[in-house]
Amino acid sequence: MDEILAVLDDKGALDGLPFMPEMAAFCGHRFRVSRRANRTCVEDSGEGLLSNTVFLEDVRCDGSHHDGCQRRCLMFWHERWLRQPTDARIEQPTSPAALSRLPVKIGERYYCQSTELKRITTPSRGMVAGVALLTKDLLSGEISLSRYVMILGNALINKFRKLIGLAEIGRLSGPGTETSKGNLDLEPGELVEIRPLAEISRTLDRKGKNRGLNFDPEMALYSGPYEVERRIERIILETTGEMRTLTHTVALKGVDCQGLCARNCPRANPIYWREIWLRRLEPPSEASR
Repeated sequence: MDEILAVLDDKGALDGLPFMPEMAAFCGHRFRVSRRANRTCVEDSGEGLLSNTVFLEDVRCDGSHHDGCQRRCLMFWHERWLRQPTDARIEQPTSPAALSRLPVKIGERYYCQSTELKRITTPSRGMVAGVALLTKDLLSGEISLSRYVMILGNALINKFRKLIGLAEIGRLSGPGTETSKGNLDLEPGELVEIRPLAEISRTLDRKGKNRGLNFDPEMALYSGPYEVERRIERIILETTGEMRTLTHTVALKGVDCQGLCARNCPRANPIYWREIWLRRLEPPSEASR
């Protein structure tokens, strides 16, 4: 931890990327690099490019120092914060004084990696640039040929649909401006199934949202039974740094964004589901097991 603190600026960041206090718990431990984080989707800003940054295998922020934010973002790790595994001494527990150097708010605005992405990324513009990045992922082994063809084909079809005035594949819209809440009071571990798209569409406004939450095109690819992982009640908005309270919303186990609609973005954000888009399933009886 001391080695990392030594390279941070007065905002607890390196090259603009904050080292968050939630990351301290992982110092001194070994993890496998899952993917390079050379680009990411940035909310309301499209795709942004990064350098010298990776994701570690399922190392996510638990929001413990950000008032219980439940976004569960994958953490971005600057390569200067990492080293090859050695038999060196085990890292000592991080002191409260060291953590106090890492801000979690600037003024009234929450401060974390998510809220700073727009500032520290370089926008990626144009179809040609996107295809080049996707091809680089293919050649480096980041993605398979079948996934490459799927993402590229989806992007080309959507570009054509946009030219002729059609919505992108999987983009739903609803009948009006007022949308229903739905209230299943789901709890972690319960089984649910995702409702048919025609039913979900009736819960959306004309912009494809239910009370401000998008039903994104990638969500249209999911069907069948899933287990509720957790309720979503508090998240920090990436665009404003404000804490937003949610109701009647859950995350499903193993359902994270695959980047199929965002040119293979590796960020793997959990997908949020309004309860009105789901149907509770009864657990299987002993006789049917």
